[in-house]
Amino acid sequence: MKAIGIVGSPRKDGNSAFLMNNILSGLEGKFEIESIFLKDLDIKPCEACHSCIIEGECIINDDMQELFLKIKEAKFIIFSSPVHMGGITSLLRKFMERMWHLRKGQLKNKLGSYVIVGRRDIGVAVNEIEEFLTRLKIIKIPGIIGYGFNKGDIKKDEEALKNAQRLTSQILSL
Repeated sequence: MKAIGIVGSPRKDGNSAFLMNNILSGLEGKFEIESIFLKDLDIKPCEACHSCIIEGECIINDDMQELFLKIKEAKFIIFSSPVHMGGITSLLRKFMERMWHLRKGQLKNKLGSYVIVGRRDIGVAVNEIEEFLTRLKIIKIPGIIGYGFNKGDIKKDEEALKNAQRLTSQILSL
């Protein structure tokens, strides 16, 4: 079985990436794991061309084509993002919009969760990911909300660290 982490942070060593790494490393052994940093990929925005309705797949030729395959192969998918201006990062938003053609049940019964880290108010970030998972018919496992602003702040958030362990245990028990 495969578990992948989709990291929407522009920082590979940021707070949300730290929690994601914490969870994925706990899954090693039962799952083949992979952490995917959207920052490293060439992902073009959705063009609203509706070709995916006719073709059944997105026709934009970029790194999303490989991601679509990895996501379809995965049993469990975790999405992470710091909060920027009250919501998820533009990197994760662009990725989510490109997933539109998979909303007809192609990912049904996959398991998904999230990691959100913000300074104070997390705004609509959790709602954005929850709605995304719902539209893709992914079975939701309660995610993690952490608080931090500067690099390393998340290491002081005992509740977030405990919830990362909880999420890891939940995934391992499935």
